[in-house]
Amino acid sequence: MPYDISLEATRAKVSMPLSQLAQDIVQPDFVMRYAYPLVPVPTYGGVIPRVDDSIYEEVDDNRADDTPYPEIQEGIDGAAFRLTTKGLSYRVPDKRKREYQNLGINWGRRAIRALMKRGGLMHEIEAANRATTAANYAATNRITLAAGSRFGNIDPDPVIRTGLSAIALSSGTDANVGIMGRLVFDALATKFAQNFTSTGTSPGLRNQLTLDVLANIYGLRKMLICNAIVKRNNVKQRVFGNHLVLASVPEEAIATGQLNYRANANLDFEIDPSFGYTLVIDGNPQVFDPYYDNDRSATVYKMDFDRALTNTGVDDSNLITHGYLIENAA
Repeated sequence: MPYDISLEATRAKVSMPLSQLAQDIVQPDFVMRYAYPLVPVPTYGGVIPRVDDSIYEEVDDNRADDTPYPEIQEGIDGAAFRLTTKGLSYRVPDKRKREYQNLGINWGRRAIRALMKRGGLMHEIEAANRATTAANYAATNRITLAAGSRFGNIDPDPVIRTGLSAIALSSGTDANVGIMGRLVFDALATKFAQNFTSTGTSPGLRNQLTLDVLANIYGLRKMLICNAIVKRNNVKQRVFGNHLVLASVPEEAIATGQLNYRANANLDFEIDPSFGYTLVIDGNPQVFDPYYDNDRSATVYKMDFDRALTNTGVDDSNLITHGYLIENAA
């Protein structure tokens, strides 16, 4: 029987066990999946239905017997999307492979974890950049704090509550997620420690601020810190900077935690306006069967993570209304 040397036959095949391992890896330090939860899509391009402000219009739903029913329209508009093909490979040289095996290390699992850690960081950077860009927000849904007016200098409550009110007014829903850079949390923690000192003791005991306490203060389901850093030109940078983002996202995205990278098919980006989503091609992230590179005497793992970030809670100008950006908060 002749060998099948067709392009399809020689192409690397998807490994379901390795793909499942990749999708099940939990990375709690990466938090941007709360603002941009992963949802699967079957195609690399298409149109996302977006509901405009007509869903809030008051209608007279009184009707006399045997008369037509008052008609409503959702005013659905379409926004085009195009997924970007993204992928990484991990090479395990034979000598290193033997070293791993002698140490009892599962080098295949190590390769998958390394791919997902870097792939997760790339998503974190991409999402943080999008969420902290002022030009992406409606004018009523952003503010830039000047020196002397930042959280370390002022009471942050009025500024944050203005953001919460802006989201409620522009979207009809309350914000339920807050994401901030580490510098912002440090400023809030310092302010909290200075302002809230327990009585009845001398000296007073200062309570430590936690993310749960912050969430309770502002009525959010989750308050999170984006600690991710990126190294550019040999310099480490905080990807979220000193900003705070408030967002309204589907409750299910919070309840499931989004701690891994398995796309949630129960989230309906076509119906539920949200701060944002990460559209992921069906089955991604996916890992292929490892192959051997004879020229370099190494085993190679490849992973696809094809995706596109989109904001669906937007106004007619495609500017974010289901979120609020506080720039230079600290």
